[in-house]
Amino acid sequence: MSRLFIIMVLFVSACARPPQVTWTELPTVEFLLTRLADTTGQVHSLDGTAKVSMTVKGKFFSSQQFLLVEKPDRLRADVLTGFGQLILQLTADGKELSVFMHTTVPSRFLRGPATAENLARFTRVPLATEDMVRLLLYEPPLITYQQAEVVAEENTLLLRLNNQKIRQELLFDRHLRFVGCRYFSQEGIFLEVLYDKFNEEDVFPRKIQITLAEGDTRVVFKFSALQTNVRIDPERFTLEIPAQIAVEPIL
Repeated sequence: MSRLFIIMVLFVSACARPPQVTWTELPTVEFLLTRLADTTGQVHSLDGTAKVSMTVKGKFFSSQQFLLVEKPDRLRADVLTGFGQLILQLTADGKELSVFMHTTVPSRFLRGPATAENLARFTRVPLATEDMVRLLLYEPPLITYQQAEVVAEENTLLLRLNNQKIRQELLFDRHLRFVGCRYFSQEGIFLEVLYDKFNEEDVFPRKIQITLAEGDTRVVFKFSALQTNVRIDPERFTLEIPAQIAVEPIL
C-alpha cells in the first residue's frame, strides 16, 4: 500500500509540473522589443489595495496599503497594520514629498524634496519615485544598449541588452508575455522585478516582486483590488498640514 501511495504521489507531482518548452526557433530581438512595446506602457495610473510584504536585511515587515500611482512620478501610499490601524501616509507629487507618521505621540508631519534618498527613508526601497512608478505600472525602464541577443533558459526567453556599463535581461514566458527583468552592473545583479498573477481582462499583473541588492531588500505587492487608467485628482498626491502639528523638514 505504501509503495502504491508513493508511486501515486510521484505521478501526481509529475503531472503538476508545467511541460518543458522546446524552443525550435527563437524569436528575433526586434520581435520581442515590439512585443514588449505592445504589452507594456499601456497603463498610466492605478488605484489599488495591496498586501505588501517586505524583507530588509533579513527583517520581515507586512502591511496593508492603499496605493495611488500615476506617471511620470506621482505616488501615494496609505499604510495600515494588519489590524487596520493607519500608521503612515506618504505622497510624492513629482517635486515634494510629504509624510504623516501616526506611530508617535504626538504624530509627526514631514515635508521635503521628493528625492530617491528621502523616499527610501520611509519606503525602505532605494528607488527614485519615477522608477518606482514605472515598475508598479508594468513598464520597467529600458537601458540604452549597443548589443542585443535572445537566449532560451528553460521555459523562459531572455532578451539581453548590453552596453559598456550595464546589462539588462527582459524575461518572457512560454506565451511570449513579458514577466520581468533584471539589471546588472559589473559587480552583478542590482535590481530584479517579476510580474505574476495576470488578470485576464486587463492583462495587468496582480503580483509584483521587486528585489534590490542595495540593502538586501525584497518587496512584494499582492493586489486584492485594482483599477487601472483611472483619473486621479492631483490633490490626492499632496497631504494637508494637520492642525497644531509643526512641519518638520526632511533633511
